[in-house]
This record gives sequence, C-alpha cells and structure tokens, in this order.
Amino acid sequence: MSESRPAPWLRFFVFILISAAVIAGGWLFWLKQQQSTPALAAVVKAKGAAIVTTTEVERSDYALDLLAIGTVAADESIDLSTHVTETVTALHFEDGQRVKKGDLLVELSAGEEQAALSAARSQLTEHEREITRLQGLVKDGAAPEARLEERRTLAEVSRQNIIEAEARLADRRIVAPFDGWLGLRRISVGALVSPGTVIVSLDKIDVVKIDFNVPETYLGMIKAGTEIDTRAEMDKERVFKGKVAQLDSRIDPITRSMAARALVNNEGLTLKPGMLVMVTMHVQPRLSLSIPECALVPTGSKAFVFLLIEGKAKRMEVKTGRRKPGYIEIMTGLKEGQLIVAEGLVGLQDGMEVKVAGQFTKPAAAFNPEALSVSDQPGSAK
Repeated sequence: MSESRPAPWLRFFVFILISAAVIAGGWLFWLKQQQSTPALAAVVKAKGAAIVTTTEVERSDYALDLLAIGTVAADESIDLSTHVTETVTALHFEDGQRVKKGDLLVELSAGEEQAALSAARSQLTEHEREITRLQGLVKDGAAPEARLEERRTLAEVSRQNIIEAEARLADRRIVAPFDGWLGLRRISVGALVSPGTVIVSLDKIDVVKIDFNVPETYLGMIKAGTEIDTRAEMDKERVFKGKVAQLDSRIDPITRSMAARALVNNEGLTLKPGMLVMVTMHVQPRLSLSIPECALVPTGSKAFVFLLIEGKAKRMEVKTGRRKPGYIEIMTGLKEGQLIVAEGLVGLQDGMEVKVAGQFTKPAAAFNPEALSVSDQPGSAK
C-alpha cells in the first residue's frame, strides 16, 4: 500500500503561514525595542551622574586609648573624732559646710582642764615673784643660793604644768586639719563621745584621686604624666581631664596588674569619693590622615575610596589603621586636602561622572567604644 502525501498546494499554504508569523514576530520585537530605548538611555544617563556628598582628607589625633574602671577618692579625707572621752558642749559647723584649716568645729567639756591651767599659771606667777625677791637676798648674803635654785625648779615645774593643761584643753577643741567640705554630722550637743566616735567627715575634693589598675602588659605605655579622661555614669558626656600621678611599686601576683593613681581637677565638685568612673588613658599619640568611615569601600581584604577628580570618581586603594567614632585612620593611599566621596557610594564605579550635592556632615563627638579595654591585647589596637 502506498503512503498518502499532502497535496502540493497545502504544503505551500503552510509555508506561507509560518513565514508570515516569523515576519510579524520580528516586527513586533523591533517595535518594542524602539519604544524601550529612550527609557534605557535615561537610566544610563542617570547612572552616569551619581549624586554624592564630599569631604576633604584631614589630619586627626589617633592616639591609642586604653580603658580602665577607676574609683574616685578625695585628695585628702578624714573622719573627725576625739582623743578623749567627754561631752559635746558646742558645735560650730553645718552639714556640707566648706571650712578652712584651723576652723573650730567642736568643743568638749573642759572645766577641769581650765581649772588646772589657771592653777598652774598662778603657781608660776608666785614662783617668779619669789625668785625676784630671793635674787636680792642672795646678792646681799641674807639667803642661801639653794633656796633660789629651789624656786627656779618649782617655776619650771609650773611651766610644764601649763603646757600639759593647754594640751589637754586642745584635745577638747576639734579643729579642721585642712581646707575641705564637711559631710553630715553624726552627733549632737550633749552627746558623750570617745576615741573612735565619728563626729563628721572632712574631704578635700576640689582635686580628686582616681585609683585604677593597669595590667602588666601595658606598663610600658603608662607612666607619670600620661594624660587621662574620666567619665562618670551620671553624666557620660562630661569629660574630666587629668594626669597619672604615680604607679605603685609592686605588681599584684594574683591579678597581674599594678595600681595607678591619677589626679583630676574636679570642677563643680561633681565627682564624689567612692564613685565608679571610666578612665581613658591616652597613649602612643599619633597625628594621621583621617576620613569618615562611611567613605571606605571594603572589597575582600582590600579597602578603597573614591577621589573626586574633574567631576569624575576615581577609585583609590588605601591602607587603614586605627578607628574612632565615625572616622578611620589612613596610613597610605591619600594626601591631606584631597577631595573624596563620603556618601552616595552605592553603584558608584571608577570613572563615573558625579554630581556633588553638598559637603559631608561630621558626626557628633562621642565616647569611643572601640578604645582598648585593659583586658584586650596590644596587637588588637588596629
């Protein structure tokens, strides 16, 4: 049996239909491309003029900062007490009062001591009068020399009695040993006080001591005169500046650290003895090139920035160093005063035209959270 084959005219008709479909599809594709060309050109044109903000490469201090927790202590501090057991007869101060060295603060009962002092003075007067009389008699030979020497000895004893009575009286008058501020009084008039009874505290706090520990790893970086900043939890924005006064002579074998003490000018008397503060030690000062951290483009293990040269962005590889809030140190790759792109880096390519929308606004100064804690290692500074 022979196969039935389509008629020639049918094959020709099918060929005509397929050809027409291909031609129509090509025409529609060309028309769509023509319609989309203006939009694509606009996108390309917009991409070629990136909107950016710029900033200049500047120099800034990138000193290595070490952090430690410190405790505030008064420059001078004492709990006023008495050397004797007596009754309080008068108080000459108010709570929180500022006093000067030598100001009388407390009086204790001293009747017996006053009487002893008066008696000793009277005896001295009597002995001195008798000595004067005997000197004339001895000169005339009417009295022996021994009687004159006896009176002189008694007069000297009276003088010593006066000194002793005055010392006992001084023990019953409590005065300020140095300038400072009083705390809250602990006793009232009429109270019986004895040695060890705290009457009131006295602190000199216009200058305060900050005690903190420095691990032996960092002892080569810290010395007397090293500048520090101190911040209290109550007001983290306020900085109290001072200097390390002295390091201890021994390292604690348990903590492997050495005690250090700094002196800080306590303006406004804000820092109080016993307060916990954060100490920032400025070591290894270094003035280096600095750029905003947002201007850095990290790519793998490398870092780049975009220079602004004749209206175009030029990519430049840089080597970075230490960081501080919002900024990063540049070791190589840039020069001071060069103009770089700070914001608008998304999609920015080397050689692309840019439009400058303004200058970069510096971030507000803040406490450096990336400073080294004394528990870090020196190698992690960068």
